[in-house]
Amino acid sequence: MDRTADSGKLRGGGVCVMVNNSWCNNANFVTLARSCSPNLELPALKLRPFYLPWEFTSVIINTMYIPPQANMDTALCELHEALTQFQTQHWDAALIVIGDFNSANLKRAVPNLYQHVTFSTRGNRTLDHCYTPYKDSYNALAHPPFGKSDHATIFLLPKYKQRVKREAPVQREVVCWTDQSVATLQDGLDDADWDMFRRSTDDVSEFTEAVVEFIGKLVDDTIPRITIKKFSNQKPWVDKTICEALNSRTAAYNAGNISGNMDEYKSAAYGARRAVREAKRRYGKKLETQFQQSGSRSLWQGLRTITDYRSPPSGLMSAEESLVNELNTFFARFEATSSSANASRANANSANASSANANSASANGTIGAANSACAEPTIEQRPLISEESE
Repeated sequence: MDRTADSGKLRGGGVCVMVNNSWCNNANFVTLARSCSPNLELPALKLRPFYLPWEFTSVIINTMYIPPQANMDTALCELHEALTQFQTQHWDAALIVIGDFNSANLKRAVPNLYQHVTFSTRGNRTLDHCYTPYKDSYNALAHPPFGKSDHATIFLLPKYKQRVKREAPVQREVVCWTDQSVATLQDGLDDADWDMFRRSTDDVSEFTEAVVEFIGKLVDDTIPRITIKKFSNQKPWVDKTICEALNSRTAAYNAGNISGNMDEYKSAAYGARRAVREAKRRYGKKLETQFQQSGSRSLWQGLRTITDYRSPPSGLMSAEESLVNELNTFFARFEATSSSANASRANANSANASSANANSASANGTIGAANSACAEPTIEQRPLISEESE
């Protein structure tokens, strides 16, 4: 992408992306966006290589350049808007952002991206970055620069492991509702003695629980169950018909290699493509019915399926005792203040009550002493009068 007059520069230059034809040819890439401003130069390409892991449908490569005199906040804002649009429209594509960032740091604008270049690319500074949403996906190595460039060449070795290799397949049991099994279940329900349940108890709750358990036991004994294996990279619309069509195509290909007649393989390949289209159509109708139903639960399930929403994993966080005590002190500060105020008020009241009791006791003692002084002496207290004195 050559520079235009919008870049505000008089000298030539621009951003270039070179793609190896053995990895992706010219017929399998599309230009998503072009941006040439004083703050950011960005060509965005969407490529469909010959080989990709199943969890990706394409690769979006954003090669950009931020000039040293650019407004870094404005450049990061423009880049954030572009990346958000790409991730929203192509959520199943692998996103790669690479280029000369100078002093800008993309993690300030898009924190969920990982930077893979950890060495200096010019002098003692790391000006060239490589960002992806996948941790430990590349191992960056420093190589000599091209031509007269003063930036080191970055060689990225893929470390990404396919999702099917990182996550073990999940095995689960499913119920096979066939016409024959449904007819057998209906015969079992018709032959059941429902009066036996009515005579067994007069409580409606016990009667309902017994009937529900009996029907569940009858379903478990009548309807067959099979164990299926679901891989982590399996699309939600892949069902039994697609697996059968793919197996038929493989068998026809092997037979055609032996006999030399590939007509059956061509018809089987067409049947597999038709099975994929029909499966996607059925899955789309299934999602539409979730929006048409009156229940809010089915509506939210449809929205989560369309947006590929996954609840974050919940786990216990270990914390030190000092942090717990600080949090308790902070959140209970108002209660502590009110309790301390009540305690001081209670102490003041008790102190006042004690002083009042002491004052009343002293007053009573004084009054008692005065009364005792003024009272008539008893017989024992009277002086004895001798006969001589008389």
